[in-house]
Amino acid sequence: MIKVVIADDHAEIRNAWALFLQSHENIIVLGECANGEEAIRKVNELLPDVVLMDINMKPVSGIEATQKISADHPDVKVICVSFHTSPLYIKKMMDAGARGYVFKYAVAEDLIKAIDEVYKGNIFIGKGLAR
Repeated sequence: MIKVVIADDHAEIRNAWALFLQSHENIIVLGECANGEEAIRKVNELLPDVVLMDINMKPVSGIEATQKISADHPDVKVICVSFHTSPLYIKKMMDAGARGYVFKYAVAEDLIKAIDEVYKGNIFIGKGLAR
């Protein structure tokens, strides 16, 4: 079972992703967070395998949370899930320690593959993103 935590500031997105992910037999959603600060706490508490991380959250952004999680828990793999397609955002998240990047419009096509790939130790950059 791949243990996942979802961090996004929109409850509707978190709920939709949780329902989508829980329909896959090898994935379990351990928790949901509304911001980076909560994500850091949940990772410390639950020790998931993968964190799905939005970028634009307050008071702690997804970039800041990814840096902290990657430093404190190198075995926890972060996948950014964002509307930002700019190479600058992709680079910032990857430099912060993210192992994957999925465009929110392509979640249905890319999210499961991204989780599987980063869980195996690979890097995943979603379809249609600037590289």
